[in-house]
Amino acid sequence: MQANAKFRSTPRSFLDASKPARRFLIASALCIAPLVACSAGGGSVSGGGGSGSPGGGVDSGVGTSDYGGGADGGGANPGDGGTKPKGDGGPTGGKSDVTTIFTIVLENHDYAEVVGDKTDAPFLNSLIDTYGLATNYMDSGTHPSLPNYLTMMSGDPQYFGIIDLDPTTSPFPTAADNLGNQMTGAGIKWRAYAEGMGTACNLSGSGSYAAKHDPFLYFDDIQSTNCADVNVDYSEFAADLASGTYKYMYIAPNLTDDGHDPIDFFGNATDPVGSLTTSDTWCKTEVGKIMDSSVYKAGGVIFITWDEGEGRNGDSKDQVPMIVVSPNIKSTGFTSANAYSHKSYLATVEDILGLSRLATVSSEPNMLEFLK
Repeated sequence: MQANAKFRSTPRSFLDASKPARRFLIASALCIAPLVACSAGGGSVSGGGGSGSPGGGVDSGVGTSDYGGGADGGGANPGDGGTKPKGDGGPTGGKSDVTTIFTIVLENHDYAEVVGDKTDAPFLNSLIDTYGLATNYMDSGTHPSLPNYLTMMSGDPQYFGIIDLDPTTSPFPTAADNLGNQMTGAGIKWRAYAEGMGTACNLSGSGSYAAKHDPFLYFDDIQSTNCADVNVDYSEFAADLASGTYKYMYIAPNLTDDGHDPIDFFGNATDPVGSLTTSDTWCKTEVGKIMDSSVYKAGGVIFITWDEGEGRNGDSKDQVPMIVVSPNIKSTGFTSANAYSHKSYLATVEDILGLSRLATVSSEPNMLEFLK
């Protein structure tokens, strides 16, 4: 497919250390990592208990707040490391009418590249027209990919970014609290599915499989305990979907299906239009299977977003689409211009599941306004 004029390659993906041309950056970056991590302004890695770093723009304080999206604000409960908002969606019981939470994270496209492009992304735009779209949703603001995935699951980038790292490269695995640990502790059945993972809990990316796109691999409390039970190859998804066993199901497509590839020697996108179409086609098939399932029809919700923006064509480098799909969507084509981010995603999932908020997202608005 010929590249659309609105798409341009961007040098940001030069920082992706999984690409051969940039591997030499890893050694030098790791040498300065301890210095950067100790700087109050450098996005230091948070420790256990989900405490946020004071750097990198992360909010680490715990306090009372208005959660928005239909949940009334509540006071902090200092004994649980998070907060307990009152009302619908709070940890006093969660949003019981949601049967299963599905999450799909795609790669490296700006909001303006996806929304409204019914030629190159017809299926995704049909979901937007029929269900819900957050029109002011941002990534974590830390790049490249990995810090955004980690923010979605812990409310904090967990390191300074600059390059992507493997789950076994310092400072990983991290002791920071996270959504996976919360769900396990609460007895909530969950799984992360990665295309091309092969062996469960595969900590090393190869071929089209990217370990960095399964953020649950990066936390010590998961790596050291139930990693192989909850991080599995995508080939297991169909049977798990049919069984209705899991309340939370996270999906990481491979590097082709998620829109990351193709790239050139320097890691820049060579065909962002074609890669968007590939993602759209994959979603039409795989999201279609979810929407045909009994657990979705009974009250499931699907969150589809992108890890980070690219800033092509002068567009925002941090604004990405967040598409919300559910039989319980508030109204056809519902949109919200409220300010949301990857941290809001985590807060939303916690509130739906009735989990206490991690301190890193204690004051974040949830997105429950999208659901009836």
